[in-house]
Amino acid sequence: MSPMAMLLVEDNLADVVFFREAAHAARLDAKVEVVSNGEDAMRFLRRQGPYAQSDRPDILVLDLNLPMRNGREVLVEMAADPDLREIPVAVLTTSISETHVVSAYTPGLCTYFVKTDEFKRLQDIVRQIAAHAAAHA
Repeated sequence: MSPMAMLLVEDNLADVVFFREAAHAARLDAKVEVVSNGEDAMRFLRRQGPYAQSDRPDILVLDLNLPMRNGREVLVEMAADPDLREIPVAVLTTSISETHVVSAYTPGLCTYFVKTDEFKRLQDIVRQIAAHAAAHA
């Protein structure tokens, strides 16, 4: 069985490193690709430009506060695209007040997590993200 393909859309390098470390510590069998803005996320998902050879992710892990195109806009664009709207999404962001963004995406395919600086808690979140992807594989 091949590793789970995750696309992490995160512009904070410290959060990227923390996520990768938590995924490793959680013994998650995953290949984590990273892009740092919403424009590149859409290019990656559509396999355009430098991402033409990229694998379709099994799950998109999406921050909402991104440069160029924010996470909310990415969700709306994905939901409108028949080729993308079935990709499971895990929103991982700092704000607890934006849980409503989940409703903008395909019902049941989007889940929401609040970022944490607690390593064990992030490991739990990473496991839940992987379970969410597996449930929709």
